[in-house]
Amino acid sequence: MDCRSEEDAFVFATQLAMAAVFPAALKTAVELDLFELIKKSGSGAAVSARELAAQLPASANPDAHVMLDRILRLLTSYSVLNSSPRNLPGGGGGVDLVYSLAPVCKYLTKNEDGVSVSPFLMLIQDQVLQKSW
Repeated sequence: MDCRSEEDAFVFATQLAMAAVFPAALKTAVELDLFELIKKSGSGAAVSARELAAQLPASANPDAHVMLDRILRLLTSYSVLNSSPRNLPGGGGGVDLVYSLAPVCKYLTKNEDGVSVSPFLMLIQDQVLQKSW
């Protein structure tokens, strides 16, 4: 096995080992209504994890934005969200990532009739169904 093939095999093995992480992150995003919160910010809006955390009911956790940012970065790596850097206010040179909806979020957020595939996702990811496997 050459070096590149070995590296590819390692990456693939890692992806398989972590296969449960993405659905859990997606389910958490739906449970927290993150896609709807981003959508409510306006068409093409981009929001930071800190801005989203401030809109959550349990935002008293001072580290909520850090935990959200991890979930959002994972969703970005699967092209569920888009991310881009934004300079922090104050001119100190700091940068924050902001997130916007990728095209797939059209189906993960409610349409004009209030319909999305999110309830189906929640059904498939339900603990009872998962334990049956």
